[in-house]
Amino acid sequence: MSSVYTGPASKAACIEGATLECRIKEIFDSKRDYPIHPLRTSPKALGAIPNPQLFVEPPSWNIHGVQTFPITGVPFTPGPRGQVPIRQDVDSWYLNPQNGKQVSLFLVALQKFQQIPYAQKLSYFQIAGIHGLPLIPWDENTQSKSPGYGYCTHNSILFPTWHRPYMFLFEQRIYEIMIQEVIPQSVPPNDRPEYIALAKDFRLPFWDWAKKPTDLPAIAKDPTISVFFPQAKYTIPNPFYKFTTTEVMGNLGITDVDGVPYSKVKATSKCPPVPKNPLQSDWINGTQDNAQVVTNLRTHAWYQPKDYGTIGEAVYRLLSENYFSTYDAFASTRLTQGQPPADYLSIEGIHNNIHNWTGGDNGGHMSSPPVSSFDPIFWLHHCNVDRQFAIWQALNPNAWFTDPSQQLTDPAGNWSTPAGTKVNPKWALEPFHLNANGLYYNSDDIREWQKYGYSYPELQPWLPQYWPNGQFNQLLYTASIKAAVNNLYSNSRSVLLGSTPSSDDKASHHDYVVNVVYKKFALGGDAFKVHIYVGKDKEVGTVYNFSARPDETGGPEGCGNCRSQQEDETLATGQVHITVPLLHDVEDSAIPLSSLHPDHVEEYLKKSLHWKVTKLYGEEVPLDSIPSLKVSLAVGTGEHYKDETQLSKYHSYRILHSVTEGRAGGLGHTEHY
Repeated sequence: MSSVYTGPASKAACIEGATLECRIKEIFDSKRDYPIHPLRTSPKALGAIPNPQLFVEPPSWNIHGVQTFPITGVPFTPGPRGQVPIRQDVDSWYLNPQNGKQVSLFLVALQKFQQIPYAQKLSYFQIAGIHGLPLIPWDENTQSKSPGYGYCTHNSILFPTWHRPYMFLFEQRIYEIMIQEVIPQSVPPNDRPEYIALAKDFRLPFWDWAKKPTDLPAIAKDPTISVFFPQAKYTIPNPFYKFTTTEVMGNLGITDVDGVPYSKVKATSKCPPVPKNPLQSDWINGTQDNAQVVTNLRTHAWYQPKDYGTIGEAVYRLLSENYFSTYDAFASTRLTQGQPPADYLSIEGIHNNIHNWTGGDNGGHMSSPPVSSFDPIFWLHHCNVDRQFAIWQALNPNAWFTDPSQQLTDPAGNWSTPAGTKVNPKWALEPFHLNANGLYYNSDDIREWQKYGYSYPELQPWLPQYWPNGQFNQLLYTASIKAAVNNLYSNSRSVLLGSTPSSDDKASHHDYVVNVVYKKFALGGDAFKVHIYVGKDKEVGTVYNFSARPDETGGPEGCGNCRSQQEDETLATGQVHITVPLLHDVEDSAIPLSSLHPDHVEEYLKKSLHWKVTKLYGEEVPLDSIPSLKVSLAVGTGEHYKDETQLSKYHSYRILHSVTEGRAGGLGHTEHY
């Protein structure tokens, strides 16, 4: 469809006749010499939005005809050794008084971002909506290459790469609002050069939920927050506390998911109570049970008082030396036939648990893929996922999925992938565009993150200590990254080295992991959680299936990637590490476990290893209703070094079938994945 805007009548007709396939390509405002960008919305949303209007975008990215929005990140000029601004730990950045001016810029920019009318393509609502609901395409005029289409890349090898330009886009919009609105409106002319420099140096901070002790970011804890500028100091509703809309989200195309009443609310929630009918005002206006979030994050801190728990241990193994056999095992929860026991861990699996613990078991927004990105903490969370991805890349620079043997086939396809295609690094990361001419990002484009003008505290190769005699020393740089990982996350390493004689330079021990495999759509796509226990009441970890029904995320026919996985009965994986909980039991004289020797552990766990499955509202699911669920125990070797520049090595795992044989949801010796 192509039409020209010649006045209110044709404009109204175009809106009235809009469909999901119809993008208005050449509509000209008689008062301007550049076009109005296509309206990104659905007939349902158009009917719900009072007086819907097309968004006229600035001519800087829309000069001749309708063009795509170029995602470039924040403009930057690299230093002589490639220096770029740093994405900082959010608490370190926010709590440092020297950053007060930049923090105020950020908070007011985010507030204004969230207030942009929801029909506008560059609004917070629509950019958050790329991740799932309200099921409408963004910044593109294409047709699906497979029945059903969407943007979701969960349980996909593209999981870490697809989210990287998504972070660029969010970061870029914050910067643009700082420059175009906040500084002109709040900063006197004489002070503007300083604030412009602060805006150019701004990068999205990350929430490191794996550091000890884990906690919610301070910037997200309070409903109001103070900001200051040269001539004013005032308090605003905290835009990181929750995202609030002016009307119920059902009017904006947000539907209920798994029966959770997201359509009836005006704000996002963390760990809300079970919703009732009529819906509680706490749900409607958004409730934030921060204490429960922190409890969830720390539930598995099973080595007190040092707060050694599931999250840090998982991240340490993620980054340890050669833990994964392939890139695809690192990147995705998707099971590859015949993969070794260590490969059941993944960056996506760790990420899934954070979504669950932050959103809670009663449908808080972060716990559900179609609506998780509306909670502002989503962006700090995914910034940290990107950081972990970047650290892993720095430690594994040659690992990628160029080799066809590491490329996963998508049986039914999605928006950008024809059915039966092996996804490779050249595949488009829709809907993210590199330029105004419709060129999409692909995974190869974003492999080197520093060329987009940012890095992380652990990843600063330009620092003087890595340039002895004026030449870059890769060994020194890599050693410093490993030392940082050891300092931040080495939980079981710290425990085991602490009991090693001072004369020894390393500790070697038996290492135990519980692996979980399941059909991602075992419950029709509903999210569920597998709980792992050692002993009757000691929960040592969980595996969260971060999922939604295929028709509830990603496009007008639902998420094509989700639909293909449902039809293909795609399997997903997770892993819980139990070595330190077992050590705790060895130290307890009341528990019948004398050592970590496999003979002792095998007999002990035949009686002491348990699991259960729960879904929304904590409802327990009978194990026989999920026949695809297989829990197994594997033992391998962990080697830990006192040298802080050496990461631990985990290897030589084998399955101890007798622990799970013959039990509901347990892997038997004749079963293989």
